Amino acid sequence: MLTVSAPGKVILFGEHAVVYGEPALVGTIERRVRVGVRRLDEKVINVYSDAIGTWESFTFEDLHETNGAFRYVKRAVSIAFEEVGEKTGLELRISSELPPASGLGSSAAVSVATLKAVLTLLGKDVSNSRLAALAHCVELEVQGSASPTDTAAATYGGVLFVLPGKGIERLNVEEELPLIVGNTQKERSTKLLVAKVRRLKESLPEVVDPVIRNIGKVTREARRCLEKGELTHLGELMNINHGLLEALGVSTPELSRLVYIARSAGAEGAKLTGAGGGGCMLAFARERYDSVLEALSKESQALQASITFEGVRVEGGER
Repeated sequence: MLTVSAPGKVILFGEHAVVYGEPALVGTIERRVRVGVRRLDEKVINVYSDAIGTWESFTFEDLHETNGAFRYVKRAVSIAFEEVGEKTGLELRISSELPPASGLGSSAAVSVATLKAVLTLLGKDVSNSRLAALAHCVELEVQGSASPTDTAAATYGGVLFVLPGKGIERLNVEEELPLIVGNTQKERSTKLLVAKVRRLKESLPEVVDPVIRNIGKVTREARRCLEKGELTHLGELMNINHGLLEALGVSTPELSRLVYIARSAGAEGAKLTGAGGGGCMLAFARERYDSVLEALSKESQALQASITFEGVRVEGGER
């Protein structure tokens, strides 16, 4: 069985402000989704996920549906078939180190890994830029609208600087970034939170617009620090970013509690990551990593999540 993996992601800086043209910094984390694939003689697609624990079977016609637990997998297989111009029976086995629906890019990682696995199995070599574009199509078809950021991150790995309207740039970052994710395991809706910030911005533009611009300034300064290897102020910038996001009303008592637990345990910086309203927070801890991990583990689902500079990869197996 051929196995391919792709990493998850965290938003390091810039969430919500990126909606209004400010930059964001996204980092991929060494928590992966793995997709194993092999051919079947039957004209059927059999899929198993360790998160669900059961098999599901699909016909070739079923692959055009955008519902169900395996909706990203189905569309990724269908788009891969279209790219190759060939259909074949497949068995896919999916395992994930990413908690689902937590804002850590699990759907993008599944889409990228599934596409790469099926394309490789069928002998089709595509560039990373093409793979990221195909994976973005998967997310667009399933979600109706989607940023290309998550699928680009899962494809390329590393730290990406996202500037709306001007593209995505992979930064040259050499320093290790020891991160810990704390998951509140509280569901949230990105769509509703974006709408909430928009309403606040429209009702109090003179107050909210400077907050948005300052998030952009923090993000640009964080980029400078990362590229220069000057990590001393990175934690302080994370703390400022979290405060600005709290001002926008997207934090929660659970998220802020984890942020302050992490800081009290020795993290240089901590902030929510993603849309807020639940989901995850992020701690940066160079000196007291184990203490911060232990403290967060007592209060949440805590994950070691250092930045990985490797994106999608073929891990082995027979084609």
